[in-house]
Amino acid sequence: MVRMALRLDTAVIRGEIDNTTRGNVRVMLWLVGQAEPIVLDLRGDAWRDVAGSRITFTHPRPEAQAAAAALHPKQKGYVGDITASQKVKIEGENEDLEGLFEEDDETEAASEWRNSLYVEWFSEENGRVFIESTDFEISVSGWLWEMDAAAEEAQKMTNLHRMRGWLAGIIQRPEPKNDDDDEDFDDSEESWEASLKQSDRLSDAHMEALEKYGMDGLDDDRVSFVMGWDHRLGGGVGESEVADDGEAWKGGPDASEPQEFEEEGFDQWLLEEESKEQHPLQKRAHDLVIRLMTELDDERSENAETRDGDTALDRFIRNTMNISGKLAGALGMRGFPGSWNKGYTLAILRRCLNWANEALSALNELVESPAWQGRLDLLAEFRAELFALRDGMTDLRRELRE
Repeated sequence: MVRMALRLDTAVIRGEIDNTTRGNVRVMLWLVGQAEPIVLDLRGDAWRDVAGSRITFTHPRPEAQAAAAALHPKQKGYVGDITASQKVKIEGENEDLEGLFEEDDETEAASEWRNSLYVEWFSEENGRVFIESTDFEISVSGWLWEMDAAAEEAQKMTNLHRMRGWLAGIIQRPEPKNDDDDEDFDDSEESWEASLKQSDRLSDAHMEALEKYGMDGLDDDRVSFVMGWDHRLGGGVGESEVADDGEAWKGGPDASEPQEFEEEGFDQWLLEEESKEQHPLQKRAHDLVIRLMTELDDERSENAETRDGDTALDRFIRNTMNISGKLAGALGMRGFPGSWNKGYTLAILRRCLNWANEALSALNELVESPAWQGRLDLLAEFRAELFALRDGMTDLRRELRE
């Protein structure tokens, strides 16, 4: 099973990268809370700014990260992109410029570009792991050998193929159906669940690609290449070097792209749908999200300052929002009791039940936390609403099956 990428930054107290031997990168990482360093033995080379040298880096303010505990102490694998010269835009750090521009220009004026240390590798033990931060203090030794531009481009292309292969393992594309297969569409809950899982994997892989190549890189050929969307390549990545995986399905529809629709009559149809009465479950979930967003505003602001993004409050809000969004899609335009595409509705309700259980588990953690003892009454109300939603979804599943 392919795992999602592990990201490290503050957990690294210090590290060493040695690429003084061609075709081999050795890395040692000292992490917060671990007595012995993580040792990496990787095939391949870094980018030109690091290739041939030995660099050391130190974090001035190291902090523990949950991802660090998952790292195997000794790893063998392949390099990804390793460089100390990647540019990263930092927002709101340039205080000297504040007040010199109009209000509309304030955000842009207070940002700056900095060099970031980026260390990426692929190993059997942990899959894809990367370190990215502008905070490291870096020292570079002399170069024992130099990489030319052609060798660097070749290494970058190899790294693209590594990323593509890793994402293909996340996506797990199904085998293409036989052209002679004329079976009718299966509207069962199981069929829809398999389709939704496939969509989830595709979305997860896409987010991994965008995280690496930039959220503004929706038209970036590198994103299309590593995702296996060969039909979208615009020439930035050589099509002659495209691997075979992904070829079988590239002529078919892309689940992540918006589907075209006939505009004629659409506005009227949308007005009619919006005028319909909301399903009680959909309305209840929507009202709960609005309430927790307004009544937990201060707590959410404080929580946003945490780095790992996986606190109990994060999980409670995220899972509750998932329920509201998916119920709106399954029940919002189908009329009562959601019998159109019954299998789809059943599959969505099953997922919402899982999210409700996750939200309740996170809520229980908040109840036990000393920081929330003054808001136990509010948490009890949220819990009651989640239980009511869960009971309602269970009843609706029973009705649809009958």
